Amino acid sequence: MQTLASLDPGQIDRILRSANATHAATQNAGRVFCEWETHRLHSCFQPIVSFSHRAVVGHEGLVRAHDAAGTPISPPTLLRQASDAGALISLDRMCRYLHLTQAAALKLSGYLFLNMHPLAFAHLDATDGGSDLRDLLAQCGVPADRIVIEITEDVLQDDSTFESSVNYLRRIGCQIALDDFGAGHSNFDRVWRLRPEIVKLDRDFAVRAEQSEDAHRLLPQIVELLHEAGSLVLLEGIETAEQARIAMSADVDFAQGYYFGRPQPDAAGESQAVAAIDAVWASYDAAQADHRGHFRQSVAAYVNAIGHAAAVLADRRPIDQAIEMFLGLDGAMRCYLLDDKGFQMSRNLALRGKAAPSGFRPEVDSARSRWSHRPYFRRALESPGRVCITRPYLCISSAILCLTVSISFRIDGQLRVLCGDVAWA
Repeated sequence: MQTLASLDPGQIDRILRSANATHAATQNAGRVFCEWETHRLHSCFQPIVSFSHRAVVGHEGLVRAHDAAGTPISPPTLLRQASDAGALISLDRMCRYLHLTQAAALKLSGYLFLNMHPLAFAHLDATDGGSDLRDLLAQCGVPADRIVIEITEDVLQDDSTFESSVNYLRRIGCQIALDDFGAGHSNFDRVWRLRPEIVKLDRDFAVRAEQSEDAHRLLPQIVELLHEAGSLVLLEGIETAEQARIAMSADVDFAQGYYFGRPQPDAAGESQAVAAIDAVWASYDAAQADHRGHFRQSVAAYVNAIGHAAAVLADRRPIDQAIEMFLGLDGAMRCYLLDDKGFQMSRNLALRGKAAPSGFRPEVDSARSRWSHRPYFRRALESPGRVCITRPYLCISSAILCLTVSISFRIDGQLRVLCGDVAWA
């Protein structure tokens, strides 16, 4: 594989001199073809959909190639045919020319997502690739703000070229997508450095979330973090209805994959994509209704018991008597009372004989604890007299997944918050 610093002056000069020759294409019945060495290239476009808009909002341009014998070859195989870094950059540039020319011929609407090889991205200035792209957009009549340049995290390994390339693309109006996030050594530091308009989550997220409840539960948190970092989120590689429903429930902004449409030369199939979106909405609505009903049923006894306990405490009866009903329920782990600043007023109260969970559990005096930063405390203060329920989280006091029910009430005019932790499977 070529490295990000492997271009010599001769290769750069050849790329500059071959730019016009690279931009040569033939058309046949509206199809655009390019010749590269002994290969014939053409474009296919895969739809990118928005659940909220119920529409196809863009397409990704994907190269398709045949060798001299007419045999199809994969894009990775095509890239490996490049003899050196200069040839690879020329091929990468030709692919974008091909996609833009074909998109213009099809009068394709929406955003156009175009891949850029890390080597081409790193040498954007040296090879005049930015000017070339700007001129090509003008030639095809495609506004720059409709173009989303997809780059992989490889480009972030070279700080000397990374920033100038990003700035140039943004100056001419293009937007940036960080591709394959989650594959390899992905981390959020790269999102913060690049500040991409869109982060494309690797298809492994869709596969794992369908197979694992833990991954399913984690995906919305990752999406929320990316949103807070200022990026929209696209989940790619969606192939099943369940993966699509999981993507919708995780609040991703856009989706891409065979479930919504395969890459096609004419970018047809929008009605099929919209029908798939509507099917996801129907599945999502049914699943949400089932989930809400199951969740309400699962927590109803704990909600009633913690509400009863608060009423007993407000009547100035002993706390052990108040929480007896709650602690007698299967899965109930402990109760504890907080003051209006979140300081713990009682020890952790549990039924005698219950085995303590294994795992990392700090051995501390609970009377020194303060929990005012926790959602169960804040929400209880915001809704006096109403039982609040958290989503499942890893509890620091027991090192297992739990949820907390809480309620604020007054004793002799003093505000208190009663909390109960429940083991959650």
